[in-house]
Amino acid sequence: MIASARQRARRALRRLSLTESQAEEARRRLRDDRRQLEAAQDLLAECRSELREALAANAPDSALVLELTLEDRLLVERERAISTRLERSLAALLRPEQAARLSTLTPAAVGDMLGRICG
Repeated sequence: MIASARQRARRALRRLSLTESQAEEARRRLRDDRRQLEAAQDLLAECRSELREALAANAPDSALVLELTLEDRLLVERERAISTRLERSLAALLRPEQAARLSTLTPAAVGDMLGRICG
């Protein structure tokens, strides 16, 4: 995690004021979903790399470009669905005022915070 991401995560955690028991329960609940999210992100990065390579060819294969573009879209949707599930799982642990604060965080801050919680 880079320095700016660590700072966002610390600020997000401070804003939520998680208790130690909340943080521990979040770790337990989110561990598997986080692995799925990381796998989806890795697949997406690989797909985008392949798409860049396909587009850089002198004569791009239109079928391959279409296939990779569709795969990219599906992987983005999968990543969003997992992220949404992670956020909902975390929100279920929070008191109402903490949940309200969670909804004000940027997606990057939420992601960094989840990464820090699940460490």
